[in-house]
Amino acid sequence: MDGPASLPSSKVFSMRLSPGFKFSFRGFSIVALIFLFLLPAWPKHDTDTKLTIHTELVLIPTLVTDKSGAHIRGLKQEDFTVEQNGKEQKLATFEEITSDTRRFSLPTNSAEFSNSFMGGPSAGRITLIVLDLINTRFSDQASARQELLKYLTESVDVREPTGLYVLTRSGIQVIHDFTTDPQILVAALYQVNGDPDQMVDSPDDSAAGGSSSGSSPGQPHAAGGGKGAKSSAVHGEASKLQSVLGGGELNFQSFEQRMAITYTLEAMQQVAQALLGFPGRKSLIWATGAFPFSVSDSMGIAPAGRDTLTDVLPLYERTWKLLNDAQIALYPVDVKGLRTSLPGASRSGAPHGGAGKPPSNNRTFRQMDTQATFQTFASMTGGRAYFSSNDLVKGFHDAVDDSSTYYMLGYYLDRSDTKPGWQRLKVELKHGHGEVRARSGFFVTNSTSDPESSRSNDISSALQSPLDFTSIPLSARWNNIEASQQQGKKHANYELRLPADASLINATDNNHIVVDFVALARTPEGKQVDQPTGKKIDTHLTPQNLTAVQQNGVIYRGFLELSPGQYTVRFVVRDDLNGRTGSVEAPLRVE
Repeated sequence: MDGPASLPSSKVFSMRLSPGFKFSFRGFSIVALIFLFLLPAWPKHDTDTKLTIHTELVLIPTLVTDKSGAHIRGLKQEDFTVEQNGKEQKLATFEEITSDTRRFSLPTNSAEFSNSFMGGPSAGRITLIVLDLINTRFSDQASARQELLKYLTESVDVREPTGLYVLTRSGIQVIHDFTTDPQILVAALYQVNGDPDQMVDSPDDSAAGGSSSGSSPGQPHAAGGGKGAKSSAVHGEASKLQSVLGGGELNFQSFEQRMAITYTLEAMQQVAQALLGFPGRKSLIWATGAFPFSVSDSMGIAPAGRDTLTDVLPLYERTWKLLNDAQIALYPVDVKGLRTSLPGASRSGAPHGGAGKPPSNNRTFRQMDTQATFQTFASMTGGRAYFSSNDLVKGFHDAVDDSSTYYMLGYYLDRSDTKPGWQRLKVELKHGHGEVRARSGFFVTNSTSDPESSRSNDISSALQSPLDFTSIPLSARWNNIEASQQQGKKHANYELRLPADASLINATDNNHIVVDFVALARTPEGKQVDQPTGKKIDTHLTPQNLTAVQQNGVIYRGFLELSPGQYTVRFVVRDDLNGRTGSVEAPLRVE
């Protein structure tokens, strides 16, 4: 068949993404997924040829330094050994990388909106700073901001692409995207307001307990009734009410704890999704008072509240896998170590309880637990943890320097010999010369356990996040706006473009392809106009359509029915076979 190839339309259906959020595909029965000649043709294949079977390449950014902390250059593949769960792996890829400091930039075509930054295929140097206001006391937020201002005004490398985000009760927010101009970040940081009501008590807060809600009421008088008996009854009822109120307070604290865990992990997921499309190692500086959970070096996680491990483990494992996939090294910075001007503070940044008042045993334990969690998180991603220090600037510098030069080691994962769960990694030099730092493991998840839930969560997250997800390159453009059959509305036509990508197709399942296309319009105030609309394509490609995909990429055409006004529209594309997600936002004016 000459010209564009087409796929059969899928059936209209609806699905539940999250409580109170319904996702309906409708209005697209006449819209087809079509493949156009967008890119230079791939080499031709015989119709009987199958695409390469999907393989999983485990990539390990590895730092090797001498005693002074300087990078050791010129090492070879044969100088390294890599073990997974104690079993040595055969390296399939090896490269010494000097990252590129060029600033990433979006395409300049004003009519097209893309999540793919220009800058070439080389590994770029990316540093992202997240100021966590959810898990940080108000006073510590101010101290952290002052140190960050100091770093940006005095010490930042003007070649270094740096982004600044903030985590609040509204989720992750972009203060300023990646820029090499520190003065722009300084101006943006001045616009950040603190949050005086953090969700989770920091380790320096007073220990729980001592409440009268758990005390026993006085015993009633013996016989005789009268005034004393009546008084005892009143006290008994008051005690019951107090007990109920106390339980409600604990339940509310547990709810707050759960929300803090959810917000924190979802923010990490969204950051990872936004950086997945960029090659190379990334440094994520997380400036916070604490994490709302504890992590052990055996990859156990325990919420600090009343929730159990099973309540948060799926969210946690998903977060960890995305951080691994995005090659993000986490640098937790304990901002409580910055209290140089507060009464009772020590130069080491140790917790204080007022001038001359030592910290309680409970607070000391919580402080140690926070530091241990920071260290574990950093070690398992190949980063570093900073606490009990008044020099936040050093932490920023180390994070930047670590991503400047490193080795990238890779081997293929043997799925037949790998059970889902935490996989321990060990990277060493054969001759022992130099300090080696690499992530100490990664998660393998059973993606088939609940694929529909994963699909719903990914689409919902991409629709709600202010960040563009980048693991699927995506561009969007508006076509004509025309009259609609619905009174008072217009028909806004759009195109979504995907480049040629063989990984969209499962060759072992008769060239199976399953892709979701979703659009959601909001007003300038952020109000959702209607339910998300879109289409799911689930089909097996004919040999002719397979050739079209290989050669030309994909264009999906859809439309929105909107009243006159100004909108921002979030477009999402998800590959349901491997879970990759791309998203981009495009402004729209309907007249």
